[in-house]
Amino acid sequence: MALTWMIRPESPSDVSLLRSLRVLSVVLFLLPIAVSIWLARIRDPVPDFLSAMSRGLFERDGLCFTLMAEKDGDHARMTVYYQNRFDRLCIAKILIGPTRKAFTDLHGLPTFEFNFSCEGAEFGKQSLAWSVPLRFQSKKVLWDVAAKVRFPTGRGVLLRGRNGATVGDNLIGGGEEAAKAVAGLVFGAGTARPARVELTLPADIIPDQKQPSDLRGETIWKLGDPPDVQK
Repeated sequence: MALTWMIRPESPSDVSLLRSLRVLSVVLFLLPIAVSIWLARIRDPVPDFLSAMSRGLFERDGLCFTLMAEKDGDHARMTVYYQNRFDRLCIAKILIGPTRKAFTDLHGLPTFEFNFSCEGAEFGKQSLAWSVPLRFQSKKVLWDVAAKVRFPTGRGVLLRGRNGATVGDNLIGGGEEAAKAVAGLVFGAGTARPARVELTLPADIIPDQKQPSDLRGETIWKLGDPPDVQK
């Protein structure tokens, strides 16, 4: 585009051609911007609850979700808030594990696994209770996030337009991650790496080494519910 405005025509025929190229370059420059503005103004047919909760959204194959470390009495709960972007049932597995770093003691920080099904456009949450080790309470901890999502009967119609940061489908340890990265460079194979999120862990938690348990699931909103009412 810039070149068409820098070139000077040397003949009358060049003037006409250059003028056409300049008009075309402007159209090609402005068209994506116009489409982006138009798409941003399209109102989703279902409420976007997740965007109101957090800017740190994740996405895997049509399921959007965010993570929170919440306090529940004397224990903490690792909570996944999710929403299906399409109108058909999906089956999901979400994995969360502490990010492995050299010379960092992560003993006591468990790996979480959530398995659940989600109806079309459903907004809900899944949570597991656990005990935060004393040295991590009120501290910021980095976690790896991965997910696997499938739609047994196809995705259907898109109902929620906004997506999130794409996550990989597996949690990868430090050594394994390095090996796969080398393999990708050698053989040209891509690797689906997990995403990462920093969470501040709650304080005043009994450090009894409680492992993830007491799975709780809740559908907060589903198709057919009033759009401005949450349970």
